[in-house]
Amino acid sequence: MIRDLDALRTFVTIATLGNFARASDKLGISRANASKRVADLEAELGVKLINRTTRSMSLTEAGRTLLATAETMFGLLESAEQDIRSAAAVPRGVLRVNAPMSFGVLHLGRIVDAFLLECPEVSVELTLDDRVVNLVDEGYDVAIRIRNLSDSSLTARRLAPARMVICAAPAYLERRGEPDRPQDLTTHDCLVYDYLARQNLWCFTRDGQNADIRIGGRLHSNNGDVLVQAAVDGLGIMLAPTFIAHEALRSGALRPLLRDWSAVEPSLFAVMPPGRVDVLKVRSFVEHLAKAIGKEPYWDRDLPL
Repeated sequence: MIRDLDALRTFVTIATLGNFARASDKLGISRANASKRVADLEAELGVKLINRTTRSMSLTEAGRTLLATAETMFGLLESAEQDIRSAAAVPRGVLRVNAPMSFGVLHLGRIVDAFLLECPEVSVELTLDDRVVNLVDEGYDVAIRIRNLSDSSLTARRLAPARMVICAAPAYLERRGEPDRPQDLTTHDCLVYDYLARQNLWCFTRDGQNADIRIGGRLHSNNGDVLVQAAVDGLGIMLAPTFIAHEALRSGALRPLLRDWSAVEPSLFAVMPPGRVDVLKVRSFVEHLAKAIGKEPYWDRDLPL
């Protein structure tokens, strides 16, 4: 265990600023003292953390690993200190949130806005990205994930079901006909979401019977909004999350198909790195998120399914 936290904080400051002189000024210590602290830390760990030349510096692989962990640790210590020092603890500090693009644009933005109005001492850094980020390495406090979570070191809270519906535009169905059973999808143009765990395999269930159908089509995309618009334009059949397709379903621009079958559905989760669930700003945000979405998500209410 690292015993000298001053040395660790000095290393983090140097690594973040990329310069010994600027880090020394920020910490209020001499450059020689900063160099000694890093050298002592390297000696304690038995590895080199920073490659230094007369003109530049860079982190070693060990240095990058330590930086990610130390930043998370100092963030936790800072949040704990803030909570302890405040007799009437209120959420405060910077909250870093990651979410899928479509969900963030359609739903999370307004939820974050309401949270900021409720918690004036919190600042939110919201990143929308459909890839699965590494929360620890990239320094996120909480991420929204829409999937069936496998075993993980992350803490997860299930917020709601993420309902999926097979649908197509009336114009497409008039041209190509309507599938009567999942197996009929193999003869149709299907719109494929690239980030689906098994993108070319759609899974259905009915009365304990399963049907796993390998599909194909001319349009693949990593963005659900693009695929919903393509479905509305009559380009094919889509396995669509209702949080994206709800308006098109309500208006009749998309028609639900295979109503006696259920698509195997993921869930909507808030996931957090170890230890973050007890940080007040994180806990407050997740509670706000769960309340705003509801056990039955508001976008699923009164759908014509």
